[in-house]
Amino acid sequence: MATNENQLDVLLQAVEEVVEQPEDLEGCEKLIEGSSLKNNFLRIGQALVTINDRKLYKRAGSSSFTQYIEQKSDFGFGPRQALRLLAATRLVRNFPPTIALPTSERQVRALVGLEQQQAVKVWVKANLIAQETGVPLTHRLVESVLGKELPASYRQAARDWQDYVSPDSEYYATPPYILTAVRKLYGGAIDLDPASDEKANEAVQAAKFYTAEEDGLSPELPWSGKIFINPPSGIVGSEPLQGLFFNRAIREAAVAPTITECVILLKAAVGQRWFGPVFDHPHCWLAERTVKKGAAAAAAAAGGGGNGGDGGGGKGPRGMVVVYVGRRVQDFCNAFGELGHIPGLNTWAGSKSAGRD
Repeated sequence: MATNENQLDVLLQAVEEVVEQPEDLEGCEKLIEGSSLKNNFLRIGQALVTINDRKLYKRAGSSSFTQYIEQKSDFGFGPRQALRLLAATRLVRNFPPTIALPTSERQVRALVGLEQQQAVKVWVKANLIAQETGVPLTHRLVESVLGKELPASYRQAARDWQDYVSPDSEYYATPPYILTAVRKLYGGAIDLDPASDEKANEAVQAAKFYTAEEDGLSPELPWSGKIFINPPSGIVGSEPLQGLFFNRAIREAAVAPTITECVILLKAAVGQRWFGPVFDHPHCWLAERTVKKGAAAAAAAAGGGGNGGDGGGGKGPRGMVVVYVGRRVQDFCNAFGELGHIPGLNTWAGSKSAGRD
């Protein structure tokens, strides 16, 4: 294992090599290819940060960073791992020079997205435990320490990498055409998004939203009006967060007159216990589709949002389902019918009598 000083030298050298020729895409690519052979994530990550932040991918004819990575099969990793490396490198390069640096991206994946001071605190404590006990400093040890440091909110469970990638990433933001369908159903604005943040809300444009730190699942935070949710992944106790958000929407709609209806974008988890109630509600299995740039731009101009997602073209989400909790079933079918398959389109309870309110 490399020493702390060696790791710091590697990072500083990688930064210097890239900064010397800031517009040199070829230099960054050679740095990535050479470092891949040595499994040196800091060199690779710094080169990726430069390519992304300086938009050097455009020199390769790509319209986005993820499209560029998809075309660079010789790198040995795809867009998902590239985003992980980006996030980990941004975190690690701000670590104080007095602490040990990780030797792999996986070690710090769960720390990305935390405030810098808290991330350092968890990392240092994990290092001390490893030194005192002889336990290997793995991602599992870091996650164990992290679980004891964070408050009992859904942020504690959001350890999967995509929950820590910036919401302006092209990967996990809600595609504009889905938000356009939501607004079509609602006849205008979204009142609440209980699983969001300021950046994500640039696209959703909800009148009110709750961040992970506020914990949109907290009983103390009310849900009301017309709601849209794209829940994070992760587990609280033994319950998936997606299921917890979905079940709360069902409960709120049943007992709280302040909630009129809710649209939830979920990952398909057929066979899992929490996913069963989906089949009791109107839902649309989203079709894989290519969003043309012109169509995306038109959606954004119509109020579909222009942040992240497929705003610049690309494929729509796969393995996703939109679930509706409310009384205006026919209106839901009209708004989402063209985006995928709605089972039992004319057989849902209330669909024949539930017209436009």
